Amino acid sequence: MELSFVVAQILAVIGWFFLIYSYYKDDIRELLRMQIIACSFETASYLVLGAYAGVFACLLDLIKAVLYYKTDKKTAVFFGTLPFYIVLAVFSIQSEGPIALLPAIGGVIDGFVLTRSKTTATIGSIVASTLWVIYDFVVFAYAAAAADIVLITSNFFVLFLGYSRIQHIDRLHVVKCQYLTRHLSINILNLDKKNYPAEYLWSVDRQRDLFKLNPDSIMLIRNKKHIIGYLNYLTITEEAYKHYKRALQFYRDVSPESITVMKRRRKNYLLIESICVDKSYDSEKMANFISRHFRTFLRNRHKQGYNVHGIISVAISNFEQEFLESAQFAHIKDYKGGEALYELDDIAVAKYIKQN
Repeated sequence: MELSFVVAQILAVIGWFFLIYSYYKDDIRELLRMQIIACSFETASYLVLGAYAGVFACLLDLIKAVLYYKTDKKTAVFFGTLPFYIVLAVFSIQSEGPIALLPAIGGVIDGFVLTRSKTTATIGSIVASTLWVIYDFVVFAYAAAAADIVLITSNFFVLFLGYSRIQHIDRLHVVKCQYLTRHLSINILNLDKKNYPAEYLWSVDRQRDLFKLNPDSIMLIRNKKHIIGYLNYLTITEEAYKHYKRALQFYRDVSPESITVMKRRRKNYLLIESICVDKSYDSEKMANFISRHFRTFLRNRHKQGYNVHGIISVAISNFEQEFLESAQFAHIKDYKGGEALYELDDIAVAKYIKQN
């Protein structure tokens, strides 16, 4: 057994460990950072084996991951790297034969599906990883093949569990929180801890104090008796609305003076403070589900004479961003901490309420 073969397998295994470790990261930036490191070791493994089609395909995937990490513009990155995959395909045929086309095809598929829905991305990942497994066995990259097989198996579980979650969403129900007990506040805080960094968390007492100032402002999402998510909004003054919108830094708290109550025949302004769900329910369909119920709430309020003239929210988590975009909020600006400000102005609110 040649030393280069052993070294290549060791490098692939190290990359595999970084890949597995990345999936324990809740923050998408940390996840991408770990996957970039994993891709670096995988590239080194193919280089030692002399599988140059795999080397260049991994390098392209590495560049693509870095661009996603830096820009989060998936469509632009896909089309920007596509010509390089075409060059890789031509190089592969000339250097290693038709079998070396598989990494290039896998890279194109993987880049394309990342611009689509989560379900499509999962299916595409399974197809791309299958192509890599075939190539890995041909070039004796057995450790890399094992990692790809695990990835395929994992994605199958994600796919089927994802479909299961989508089916279960139809069994969920949304209720308004009439009384925010300490026990309920603890449940909400436990959900927050799984979705937000510590610096964004409100204590149980703080949450309850704000609820007293603006009661009936939490929509709970229940699966039978279990709370699996919630949406928390606050009615704020017009002055506070304008202040939060033009502020250069993201607010970490809401002052009691900025909170008011909804009034009939007046201009009302809302601040969506949190949209949070259990990670097992994190999906595009879940975002649409909450948006639909929030729209129904606004529509009913409008019929009762409570006119909402503007809604703002700051996306901290990926799910919040998905919800706000599914509800057609306009992206206003990004803060230095990575948070993003979104708004529905008076015209957009009117259109949102009228949607089916």
